[in-house]
Amino acid sequence: MSKEILDELRTVEKSVAEARKRLDSLTEKIEKLKKDISNTIIRKIEEARYTRFNPEFLDDFLAEPYVVMPKRTVKGKAVEWYVIVPKIIDFQLGWLERSTRSYNIFLVNQYVRWFTEIPKELEQRFQLKPLPVQVADGLLLTRPEDQDEAWKRYRRWLSRREGSGAIRIKRGSEFQLIAQIIEDGYLPFIPKPVDPNDVRQPPPTDIKLRDYQEDAWKKFLKYGAIGVFWPFGCGKSYFGTYACAAIKGRKLVVVPTRTLKEQWREYIRKHTKIEYEVEIETYHAFHKVKDKEYTLIIFDECQHLPANTFIRLSTLKTKYRMGFSGSPYREDGRVNYIIALTGYPVGLSWDKFFELGLIKKPQITLFVLKTVHDKLRKLDQLLSMETGKTIIFCDSIDLGKKIASKYNLTFVFGETTKRLEKIRENEIVVVSRVGDEGLSIPEIDTLIEVDFLYGSRMQESQRSGRLLHSRKEATNHYILMTEEELEKYGKRLLALYEKGYRINIVR
Repeated sequence: MSKEILDELRTVEKSVAEARKRLDSLTEKIEKLKKDISNTIIRKIEEARYTRFNPEFLDDFLAEPYVVMPKRTVKGKAVEWYVIVPKIIDFQLGWLERSTRSYNIFLVNQYVRWFTEIPKELEQRFQLKPLPVQVADGLLLTRPEDQDEAWKRYRRWLSRREGSGAIRIKRGSEFQLIAQIIEDGYLPFIPKPVDPNDVRQPPPTDIKLRDYQEDAWKKFLKYGAIGVFWPFGCGKSYFGTYACAAIKGRKLVVVPTRTLKEQWREYIRKHTKIEYEVEIETYHAFHKVKDKEYTLIIFDECQHLPANTFIRLSTLKTKYRMGFSGSPYREDGRVNYIIALTGYPVGLSWDKFFELGLIKKPQITLFVLKTVHDKLRKLDQLLSMETGKTIIFCDSIDLGKKIASKYNLTFVFGETTKRLEKIRENEIVVVSRVGDEGLSIPEIDTLIEVDFLYGSRMQESQRSGRLLHSRKEATNHYILMTEEELEKYGKRLLALYEKGYRINIVR
């Protein structure tokens, strides 16, 4: 063997020895670091409020640093779970429903896998394996290899096969089929990233997004389908207006009331240059839009979408979708449908909005009275002592007219024209349920609820939400109930307790 080769081998041998020595040193440092981290965790816990700590289970904790708890079951089988994770662990699964000082509480159900990666051990635990199907144009669409299974599973709502990948749905059965597909864990649309060619740069609008709105916009670009559940007054409509300007092509905004049609049209006209691209229709206008195609559909107050009458709107032809609601409640058990029909949810937790000072909690007082006559006397007392912009909510049209007549006030209800204008221009105004949703009136000082829609948590959340973004430092929300109403409809107050509000009860 030549001297050159021997020298080269000695050099390599020396390098390997040095590398092994460095590796041994690095291994020692890693082990020391692991021990230091473990000791630091133990010390920090012992320095806190806990005096006893058992390090024996630390490895188990680091291997599985979360708790899984069933939230909802159907026929004895869990279909929805809470995953509770300490904040010291960088962990994201599903969507954040609640956050404490120490823990994040995530909501996980069968729709999560369409929007985020799920660790294998959890996917096996949740058993999330729905059949991939989609509803469009009166057809149930499947992969050819899944058609037999789809025909067997959904036979009661199907009439005939049309080719290897489509099955005709029975007339009038579309809603029941969509509902069952959602229950089975499949979405009636396919989430997909927004095509960069569909986005205008820069958007023709004067709206500048806040940080949390920018985060939501990035989620939309990633998934092409999001549900935005920010508090009232945190810019859902402005965000939607920005989206209409940024996304090319035809857009459709679906709203529940004519009042909101006026408000959206005002936003689009004032803040963009693409008014001609945007249609605004109510949830009752399916017949007007069923044969059209859109680039983007926005479902405002999307808690209405799962209703039997409106769910067909979720099958309209669109590349992208958004749903907006500050009160994602339903009394028919279809709360999950709200997320399933709109997309990846953002803004379910309101804690950061309170922390940033974007919203503030009103002072809520519940007066429990004996009779309706006592409620009217309490209303008289409140009106005599409160000043500033006041809205009196009254679902009963007859009672609303009586109150308006007694105090010479304007009553805004179903037959009223220019509702938004009249609500804004009057210092004190009586409003029926037409004022529950979406109104942007930042000057309100006081809300008084005299009459309401039974036990509707959605309505209670919406009405209280009118005060969240008031410019006033202190706002008051008064609820007038008889003892009988409190017993029958008190569950509507749960919408306030769930958001951490304190209710002062006066009898």
